[in-house]
Amino acid sequence: MEKEPAEVIMTDRTGRSKPARNASSCRNPGGTGTGKKKVTFIARLAGFWPLAVIPGLGLSLYLRQPLPGLALAFLLNSLLEMLFYGEDKRLAERQEWRIPEATLHFWELFCGWPGALFAQACFRHKWKKLSYMVVFWLCVIVNVTVVLCILFPGEARSLVESGLAALKRS
Repeated sequence: MEKEPAEVIMTDRTGRSKPARNASSCRNPGGTGTGKKKVTFIARLAGFWPLAVIPGLGLSLYLRQPLPGLALAFLLNSLLEMLFYGEDKRLAERQEWRIPEATLHFWELFCGWPGALFAQACFRHKWKKLSYMVVFWLCVIVNVTVVLCILFPGEARSLVESGLAALKRS
């Protein structure tokens, strides 16, 4: 007859005692104990990518100018990204299923990086993880480059042509 392990008692942040969660009993590394993935509304919203593209693109096409659509994309996606960071931080503290980093990076790439930068400072979330921050800054660089190419297509084309000419010479 096998002995069951003794229940371990832990304390939470307030000092109250509680039984320890058995992290190996479920698929969630945080150990909710149910084995079922609970996804919040905000986490589901983060996976709805057309929301990142359609409003800004639609406004730009309607007005036939890129600036209002880009402004809308930056505003909307930054607000959503702050919401996603806050939710991810809350889920991390509760040791529940989190918003995937790839999803956060997607929103950063599509004009949400100002909100992500603000949320990192406000929530003190993700800003210490080097691998995350490297991808974050790559998303910023790519986004800024694309936005500049959209706003200044003539200058972007001449810059690319002069760069290609310099490569051919060397």
